[in-house]
Amino acid sequence: MLLSEIKKVIGTCAEVRGDDHLDIHYLLTDSRELKQEKAAATLFFAIKTSSNDGANYISALQAKGVQAFVVGDSIAALQRLAAHIRNQFDGIVIGITGSNGKTVVKEWLYQLLKEDYHVIRSPKSYNSQIGVALSVWEIESSEYGVVSSEKPTLCIFEAGISQPGEMERLEKMIRPTIGVVTYIGQEHGENFVSLEQKREEKMKLFIHSEQVIEDPTHQNARTCAAVMRALGYDEETISKRIMQQTHETVLAVNLSALTDNVRSFRRLLRPETRLMCMVKAFAYGAGSVEVSKALQAAKTTDGQALVDYLAVAVADEGVELRKAGITLPIVVMDPEVSAMDAIIENNLEPNIYSFQSLENIIQAVEAKGIDHYPIHIKIDSGMHRLGFYREEMEVLAARLSTQKAVRVRSIFSHLAGSDEAQFDDFTHQQAKYFSACVEDVQCTRDDVRGTKEEKILKHICNTAGIERFPEYHYDMCRIGIGMYGISFAGTPLRNVCTLRSTILSIKTVPAGETIGYGRHTTLTEARTIAVIPIGYADGFDRRLSNYASEVVVRGQKCPVVGNICMDQAMIDITGTDAQVGDNVEIFGDKLPLQHLADQLGTIPYEILTSVSRRVQRVYFYE
Repeated sequence: MLLSEIKKVIGTCAEVRGDDHLDIHYLLTDSRELKQEKAAATLFFAIKTSSNDGANYISALQAKGVQAFVVGDSIAALQRLAAHIRNQFDGIVIGITGSNGKTVVKEWLYQLLKEDYHVIRSPKSYNSQIGVALSVWEIESSEYGVVSSEKPTLCIFEAGISQPGEMERLEKMIRPTIGVVTYIGQEHGENFVSLEQKREEKMKLFIHSEQVIEDPTHQNARTCAAVMRALGYDEETISKRIMQQTHETVLAVNLSALTDNVRSFRRLLRPETRLMCMVKAFAYGAGSVEVSKALQAAKTTDGQALVDYLAVAVADEGVELRKAGITLPIVVMDPEVSAMDAIIENNLEPNIYSFQSLENIIQAVEAKGIDHYPIHIKIDSGMHRLGFYREEMEVLAARLSTQKAVRVRSIFSHLAGSDEAQFDDFTHQQAKYFSACVEDVQCTRDDVRGTKEEKILKHICNTAGIERFPEYHYDMCRIGIGMYGISFAGTPLRNVCTLRSTILSIKTVPAGETIGYGRHTTLTEARTIAVIPIGYADGFDRRLSNYASEVVVRGQKCPVVGNICMDQAMIDITGTDAQVGDNVEIFGDKLPLQHLADQLGTIPYEILTSVSRRVQRVYFYE
């Protein structure tokens, strides 16, 4: 849209600066999110809040190539622009509101409808006064006219409010053709006098809607099916597509919960202490690219970057992240000799744990004519896995001082028993030993950094160490399993990963019959048995067979019966009202990850990393 047209739309409610002939494709409300390559086509709305003023960043943005700005009542201007775009759009708009479940329903509808429509949907969970406006702008910035069918483009927008009076403004921007109401509860209700008032305010989104859909059972599948009926789909198509969505085993990853957990740990650190997130092993099974993208984009409550470093096990994992657009510093914990070129080419930072690994990286870097390439030194403080001993510090420092190919970015070690109080004395011994090693290196050769002014970071604490040993937080800490809701000291955390399957079939099996391979379960009475499409090839451990574990169906715990097969398992649903197509939780909110680990006599790490790659990962924000 030409800036001249935008000026006409906004009118006198705000000042629009810039050449009328500028062709605007991108809107920006946070200067930190500017994409340099898009600067010339970006319009910046200088939003003023109680704590900051976007106008303060105009000069810096101009230096980066941004040429168009909105100052004054920027939020009103942004919303007026969004309302204009919506008014020009004659396709179908689905508006979704509620206390929770909005994003899940939005993503489901997208998957169900994308075959027939070019679907424009709210990015992430953009449902606020600003987020909705930016979502509606997608109508203008996307090439929505190019579709594979004759049906018009369809938009799906979320709407969230925190106080009375907000929904009227959102309604003008969304003006849904079809309204969808998810569960309305007490969440975020502090500014409403009652649940009834909250509901009344939310329903103002639909004053011009042709149809409003609200399933009293709050089942996503039923809600989505009702929307499809409203769009004219026949029951066979609806059933087929819903079954395709629900009849599968998926690992649902709540990226909002993940970043919330990281913030909880960040609050335990000093402001100056940095944070490294472990995304090795496919981000503990959750999906390294998607998790890394969420971590890279996440901010602290004061707007600073939430994460300073990422860490992977092998170079290939780091290369994958770089190809996916991850720009954060990435440490490779187990760098192979054969991967040194790939490490350097992708700006990855290797862990150096022996003199041989040091020489490998020095040779590779020198061959490319590079100086001061960042490396990380591993100290063996008592785990006896990888790392240098204290008696090697003098020789190590001497070698580092005789070359300029690499510089030490950090020195670190691993705690062997930080999660168990019985090993606390050993943990203190490790920390003392580690500190002595660091001091030996720095005191013996003060020029090992390569550059005098850059501080060598010191770190030893993992998730449990962060919680239990604040005295050893040093310059940086590392978080792994804590991101997924596991605490060793009672830190309030959220569940991130939910492994769920669905009921494929239900049958009544008479008394005296056996269930599954090996006939290990014999029924003493007639039972109702359901089959779910998840087996040990998916990560559903065979040791959980034959009443050794439970799953959750419709809020009720149901035992696993018979031996878990490669691709399927059987559960006893006797006494429930479960039906074919119902969700089955293997672990998640109702069956915590730690509970399943305890049943198997293992650790949550093993449970998460055992979920097979063939299990679909579904990502969502709240």
